[in-house]
Amino acid sequence: MKLRFLSSVLIFISAYSPLSVIFLIQDFELPDWRLKHPEIVLPIVGISIISCIVIWAAVRFLKTSTPTVKIVKVSNRSGELVNYSIPYLVSFFVINLDDIKMLLSFGFFMVIMYWMTLKTHNIFVNPILACLGYNLYDVQYEKNGQEREDFFLVKGPRLKASDQCRIVELSEQLFLVTAVNPKV
Repeated sequence: MKLRFLSSVLIFISAYSPLSVIFLIQDFELPDWRLKHPEIVLPIVGISIISCIVIWAAVRFLKTSTPTVKIVKVSNRSGELVNYSIPYLVSFFVINLDDIKMLLSFGFFMVIMYWMTLKTHNIFVNPILACLGYNLYDVQYEKNGQEREDFFLVKGPRLKASDQCRIVELSEQLFLVTAVNPKV
């Protein structure tokens, strides 16, 4: 999947944005309600929020489409969200924001997670997109008389065989469905 570097990083960060909230909660010192490490936590939360807004705007306002394609077969990929649980578990048991070696190790781990999700085409298996109502499907479809197989990001109900869809290309093997069974 040839996805622009910045786009893929923003998608990855948005997928792990709930992790920034966990860091924020863990960093509060009670009863003062102040952060122990605001210089670390606040930029992480800020970048996470920005990435979510950019991803939301990108899928919300992308409207151009091609002529319809006919769906032949659909497989759901959104069930792979379980793969995102490992970094969350690590954050509960290991992360100490006072330990620079721990932070660097966790950063390296997240770089490896980014690389793996990009190389395995799981970059769009994203809990934030799922919360926004988008699902990822592995779709066989017919376009211009030729059968193809790619990934479709769809908002709304599951696609069915024989549905007609308007799609727009997001990357080499990924398309956003802009309309299902359009009237024209």
